[in-house]
Amino acid sequence: QVRRAHSPGPRVARGGAQQRSDEAMSMFCCDGGPCKNTAKLRSDATGPAPIVPDSAQSRGQQSLPMLQDWDKLGAREKEQVQEKLESIVNAFARELTRGKVFMKLGRNGRLFYRLCTLDKQLTAFSMHIKGAIVEYPFSNMQHITFGYDLTDFTHVPVSLPSDALAAVIVMDNRRMNLVFSSPMERDEFVTCMLVLKERHRRSHPDGADRR
Repeated sequence: QVRRAHSPGPRVARGGAQQRSDEAMSMFCCDGGPCKNTAKLRSDATGPAPIVPDSAQSRGQQSLPMLQDWDKLGAREKEQVQEKLESIVNAFARELTRGKVFMKLGRNGRLFYRLCTLDKQLTAFSMHIKGAIVEYPFSNMQHITFGYDLTDFTHVPVSLPSDALAAVIVMDNRRMNLVFSSPMERDEFVTCMLVLKERHRRSHPDGADRR
């Protein structure tokens, strides 16, 4: 059973689990090292530590294509980059459909491990929270960007993992801050989610999900 909110906000389900954007291609940031503050916040995290599947590691080794010079590429080079990006996005979607654990930064400044998934139709990103499944449809996502957005926070945390490890999804004027184990994993998440969001927009021009 799926309970859908009346507002364009997240949808909540009880029970079981659940083409490129030019703007995305101009936003790469692959520098930034491991965060020294992450260990300090581990004690606040709940649940088991996330395990990076071998498939994610192999994707990381091939790395995302560098897209800052997109406009300078020739037609063949652009085609090769698009093919590589499509391959990475498809592998990302397959893995996330099976489920993956990410760290979510709560509004109280604490980190929580959350199981996240994509539905098989690739219409929504879901997060398991306290026995419920909260859905964030791509059609309602306003922004997916690098770094933090602490607008909703009750107080600013004393210490945070590096900006290079953070991403935020803005939906219905609410913000979901996520923290990743490496800048490469963060870059992959933001880029692939932007591509999936753009795919959804093109396949649902009227903004309606067809489930």
